[in-house]
Amino acid sequence: MIIKNFYWQSLILSFFLSFINVHIKAQQFSLEFGRVISVFDYTNSDGEKLDNLQGTTNSHTQLSFNLPIHRTKFYFLSGLAYNKYGAIGSDATIGNYYSWSVNYISLSLGAGYEFFKLNTFLNYQNVNTYQGFTFYVQLSGSFEYLIQGTQTINNTTYNLIGVEQFDKPFIFGYGGIGVRYYATKTVSTFFLYTGGISFSVFKSEGDNEKLNYITHTFSLGVTISLPAKARK
Repeated sequence: MIIKNFYWQSLILSFFLSFINVHIKAQQFSLEFGRVISVFDYTNSDGEKLDNLQGTTNSHTQLSFNLPIHRTKFYFLSGLAYNKYGAIGSDATIGNYYSWSVNYISLSLGAGYEFFKLNTFLNYQNVNTYQGFTFYVQLSGSFEYLIQGTQTINNTTYNLIGVEQFDKPFIFGYGGIGVRYYATKTVSTFFLYTGGISFSVFKSEGDNEKLNYITHTFSLGVTISLPAKARK
């Protein structure tokens, strides 16, 4: 599992380096790493919720592209992410222990707004050199697909790939708030919090078992802004 996780994170990093080499036309592109706290909203086949289910903290990796809207502080955004979600729980009545571990690839689209972008604060003397802090908010939606998943009950592990109730894409809605520091006109770093909730759009007929996620993601990243002469 560790090897597979490293494979997907390496793949996203390879995409990041490849886009640098080919001078992608997007005005800004970012690479971020972080931690995602996932809460499972799970209902079993009898229509019962697991009240003592607890979320776990796992990894988040994302490559994203921002396209600023000319002469405004708004921008369009898109991203490719690798997220790992998990949960653990137990049933004291029958003595069962169970856990889930699932990995998703995510494709997202959205929009954002960056405050103080033209007149940065906390560093007034360097405004003309583009140094300083900004805050930003963004909203996005994503399509997420399971690439690896296991369910463990006591000491028995089951593969979730191909299991009808779990092997379905999810639609996520996300809202985020972040702070960015522009070290230069080209390079900036950022911290971002993003909250998300999933929606089951592909449901099985005649089966009450379902799963949705509530997520809290904290990430750090770096953004490269391409100069105008690199775009055609």
